[in-house]
Amino acid sequence: MNRLKKMSGPFCLSALMLLASTGRLSPVSLERAAPDTIEAEIKGEVAKPDVYTIKNGSTIRDLIAAAGGETEIADLSRVSLQEEVRAHEVIVIARKKGDLEDPLISLSTANQEELMLLPGIGESTAKKIIAYREEHGFTCLEDLMEVPGIGEKKFEKLKDRICL
Repeated sequence: MNRLKKMSGPFCLSALMLLASTGRLSPVSLERAAPDTIEAEIKGEVAKPDVYTIKNGSTIRDLIAAAGGETEIADLSRVSLQEEVRAHEVIVIARKKGDLEDPLISLSTANQEELMLLPGIGESTAKKIIAYREEHGFTCLEDLMEVPGIGEKKFEKLKDRICL
């Protein structure tokens, strides 16, 4: 019996080596294959802001090209054109500052994307502004401070960029 136990170790090793040599125990990669395409959104100063399906590994420059190129007032110095775009990323191309004056955003008519062009206004705050407008309406600019999340400090930053 002891002799059988001593022989079982080398026997098992030999069996494993035989199976490995036939390719049955070859290593398997557990990495996920990257998708060929991804979706990303581009907003702001491009010809056609929208969600685009682009090749995985594409750069911001490629996404701008897919959107029909930048507008004349686009400020590309704020983005790295060589940066790789990630799936579901939102890229905003800002407008140039200086001689060009930013148009006023109307609290009464602006959609969510237009409101998000205002400094410090993200998606959730833009939705709150629209909800407030639909329920109460805006009778003066100061009514904006009634929207949750907009206090005096934020209003001071916005008041020169908004109108009714």
